[in-house]
Amino acid sequence: MEQVFDMQDFIVATQADEGHVLGKFLYFSLANLLVEKDALTKLCEDMGIPYSGGVRLSVADAFRSATGDIRERIPVTADGQTNIYLAYCRDNKRTANVLSRELVKETLNQQTNHYEKLANISYDKSDGVFRCDNLVPDDAVDVRGCCRWAEELFELYQRCANRRQVETICANYLRSLESTKVSIAGHMYFVPRTHMEKVDIFEDFLALLSRLNRNGTPLTVNSLYVIDDAKQRDKMAQEFYIAVKKEILEYQDKCDYFIKSGSNSPAVMDRWVLKVQALEERKRHYEAVLRQELNGLDDEFSTLKFLAQELQLRANSLRAQKKTQKGKKDPMQQTIDLAA
Repeated sequence: MEQVFDMQDFIVATQADEGHVLGKFLYFSLANLLVEKDALTKLCEDMGIPYSGGVRLSVADAFRSATGDIRERIPVTADGQTNIYLAYCRDNKRTANVLSRELVKETLNQQTNHYEKLANISYDKSDGVFRCDNLVPDDAVDVRGCCRWAEELFELYQRCANRRQVETICANYLRSLESTKVSIAGHMYFVPRTHMEKVDIFEDFLALLSRLNRNGTPLTVNSLYVIDDAKQRDKMAQEFYIAVKKEILEYQDKCDYFIKSGSNSPAVMDRWVLKVQALEERKRHYEAVLRQELNGLDDEFSTLKFLAQELQLRANSLRAQKKTQKGKKDPMQQTIDLAA
C-alpha cells in the first residue's frame, strides 16, 4: 500500500537560517495553461531555464483540446425556479478529412437530463477551414460566443505551449536541482538545501509565466523551509526512497530493453548511462544532506549499475566496430587510389 503523505508530519517554516534547514518544500499548480512559444522561449532564456520546445500538436489534437475546453455551467432563475444548464462539446460523426464535434446544452434534472444540440463544429483538413454550422439560438447559452472561443482556442493550441509542455520544462529544471517528488497528488517537491537558492528563480519563472497565460487562469507556486532535525531527516529519507525506487525501476526497464533489443545507437545508451550516474550522485548528495547512509535500495542500485555497465560496454564496442569499418577501405577504392 502506498504511503499517505501528511504535511503535519513535517516541521516547516516560511523563514529560516540556511544552516539549520534541510531544504525547501515547493508546490505549484499550472492550471489550464497556454503560452505563446516565442514568449516562453524568451522567458526561459532570460531566466536561464532550459527550454524544450516539444512537438507541435497535430490539428486533430488541437481540435479536440480546443472543443474540449468549451464547458460552461449556467444557472438560470426564472419564476422562483432555478435551472442549471451545461454547455459543452461532444463527439460527432467524422470522416478521414473532416473532424467534427457538436455543441450541446444539457439541462440537469433529478431524474433524466435533457440534451439539445446547439451547433456543429468542424474542421476540414482538405481546405483548412474551421466551421460552425447549424447554429440554434438559445436564451441561456451564447452559442456564437462558444463557437468563436473554440476557433480561437484551436489557433492557440497550434502555436502555443500547453500545460504538458510547460510541465516538462518544470520537471527538467527541478530534476537539475536534485529534487525529490513528494508522494502526494499534484506537483510537490523537496529541494535539498544545496539547491535552495534556485527555488526563487523557479517561483519567479511561474509568476511571470502566469502573466503570459492566454487562458487567463492563475498559476500557483509557493515554498516552505523544512527544519533540520533527526525526525525530519528520517521522514525525508523515506520520501527519497519512495521517489527514487520508481526511477530505479524505470531505468532498469530502459537499460534492459536496450540490451535485449540489440540497440545500435551508442549515443542513446550513453545518455541512459549518464542518467544512472546522475541518480547515484543524487543519492550521495542526499546522504550528505540527511546525514545518514541511504542503503535501503542497495539491491536495486546494484542491479541498475550492472545493467548500466553492460550498456556502456555495448556502446564502446559499437563505437570500436564503426571506427574499424570506417578505417577499412573498399578494395576497389584502394585500386583507384593506387592508380591515381
